[in-house]
Amino acid sequence: MTTWQRTAPFGADHMNAWQETWQYRPDMGAVRSFDVQVRAGKPLDVLKLKGIDLGEVRSYAEFLAATAERLYRSASEIQLVGECPMCGASLDEAQVALTVFGVPYLRCAACGHVCVEARPAAEILDQIFADSETHSSAYVDRNAIEIRMEQIIAPKLDWCLRHFREQRGRGPHSVVDVGAGGGHFLAGAQRRGMAVEGFEKSRISRAFAQEAFDLSLREDDFLVASDFAPDLITMWGLLEYVARPRDFLAAARRRLSPDGMLVVEVPRVDALGTMVQGMEGAVVARHMDPTTHVNGFTDASICTALVKEGFAPVAVWYFGMDAYETFVQAALKASDPSIFNAMSDFIPVLQQALDRGRQCDDIIIAAVPIG
Repeated sequence: MTTWQRTAPFGADHMNAWQETWQYRPDMGAVRSFDVQVRAGKPLDVLKLKGIDLGEVRSYAEFLAATAERLYRSASEIQLVGECPMCGASLDEAQVALTVFGVPYLRCAACGHVCVEARPAAEILDQIFADSETHSSAYVDRNAIEIRMEQIIAPKLDWCLRHFREQRGRGPHSVVDVGAGGGHFLAGAQRRGMAVEGFEKSRISRAFAQEAFDLSLREDDFLVASDFAPDLITMWGLLEYVARPRDFLAAARRRLSPDGMLVVEVPRVDALGTMVQGMEGAVVARHMDPTTHVNGFTDASICTALVKEGFAPVAVWYFGMDAYETFVQAALKASDPSIFNAMSDFIPVLQQALDRGRQCDDIIIAAVPIG
């Protein structure tokens, strides 16, 4: 069994940033150690960004449920997942971690990774997302452009640039964003003088990027494209969508500049938000949604895949929306939005504790090529 261990200072949960040593021991292999800079928590006015309308949440959850029914009950080609897509271990003895819209997620016994037990063919999933305006709605909200740029993009870009400089002694000159959504991150990087290029399958998102930021995103396949060698490759919320996440990590390793850096953001399955969504009667409108998120990651699963594909983790950032999710679910269960309104002041306080305690539903990892 592949194992990971971390050495963390006492009191790390009192701080926003600290350093840890992560140790990786593959089957019958030698231990490898990585010094990792850890950050926890990200200020976010989630109500300003997302607001709260229980009717809209229910409506979107109903759309997702209907899409899941179409994908998983009616698709002509359903593929069983025999091996963990991250560590490669057999899933024969895997247990069901949770079920959403009637779709079971299995947990790998070796690395803890969670993936749907059986899924439609990759091309079917790709087509659903490429053509769905509803799935892309969060990335093409014109009213939230500047809020997203200020509260989401700028902090992520600052974090990337700081760790790139720490690793390479300079800033990146070029960035490729895979799964670029509406182009927000690339627009932020371009404003800071970087050459940018993005890949995006969603037709709606590509059109938005062109209109909002004058960015022409590529619709061809990143896995076979080869006409670039950027300093920085980013994948913001991409790997949970794809059947074979390691193919994208391998492609990044091949195409990244030798002194470059990879940054990936993925949903963490070991989180309060996941547990709340696993409760009977939960209304799932984000996070563990099998119409798009066929993977849910653990720290071990994403790091195992990175190392197997030739990357060393150097920095990690824990944060999430678990508190928001919890109070939304409570308000939905009671059909009473006043519950959410009364508890909204607790969201940043509770989320800070969850982030520092690693019970949050999101993680960003920066990694550099090994050797």
